[in-house]
Amino acid sequence: MDPYLPVRTVEILAGDEIQTGLARPELQVDGIWEPIKNVSFSKQYNLLPNERVREIGDRFAERNGYKLVKEHFTGRQFNVVYMSDSHKVDNKEIGTINKGAMFSNSYDKSISFRMQALALVEVCTNGMTSNKWFPFFKFNHNANLDDNLEKMEEQMDVYSGPNGTGVTKFNQFCDAILPVSKLKVNKENLTNIRNQIPRMTPNNFGKIIDLYLKRNPVKDSMWELLNAGTEHYWHNKTDINMNRQWVDAFVDIAKS
Repeated sequence: MDPYLPVRTVEILAGDEIQTGLARPELQVDGIWEPIKNVSFSKQYNLLPNERVREIGDRFAERNGYKLVKEHFTGRQFNVVYMSDSHKVDNKEIGTINKGAMFSNSYDKSISFRMQALALVEVCTNGMTSNKWFPFFKFNHNANLDDNLEKMEEQMDVYSGPNGTGVTKFNQFCDAILPVSKLKVNKENLTNIRNQIPRMTPNNFGKIIDLYLKRNPVKDSMWELLNAGTEHYWHNKTDINMNRQWVDAFVDIAKS
């Protein structure tokens, strides 16, 4: 679905007259306004169009030397991802990891507009998010829309700039994740990964193992398995929460 379809909020009335204090989002598809099913929120909630999210992301990318690498819209949630051209770590075992930024938004209020720092494997643009290393900057969807956006952009630039903590956090993450390439895919490590992510379903774990085998890895490295999982949760399902859990589990076994 086109993430930049016109969007609006419409007040919900009871019996066409009584105010409920609620509104629903609608998308204009082929010239017809269609409500997003089973979604309502307070009239005070200030919905942010994906088009504006993309504009904010593009401005950030231009100011900080990033390029667009991913865009995904489910009809409710929207993600747009940028990769740095300058901040990267090269490793002869695994290749290049780049610093990145992801801007997320939703039309069902499942997530507020936010910017999440992350790392990207350059060759395949698999994203690696982490609760331990990469912060995110949230936006308040209240009446102070423009002021809130301005403050958020300032915070993002401070974090990502030459004197911010973004580069340090990225380098620390790379130091923590690189030892994964030294670990072998064996029963012990597979068990450790599986036990650390209890919410991961057997179906998803099986799909990740299948992706790993399709990669036909030469060294049987846990780095290959890590990338199979990030491919699954990043490109195939776009499940950012499970992506975080998957990556953090590998960091944990690398330091144990």
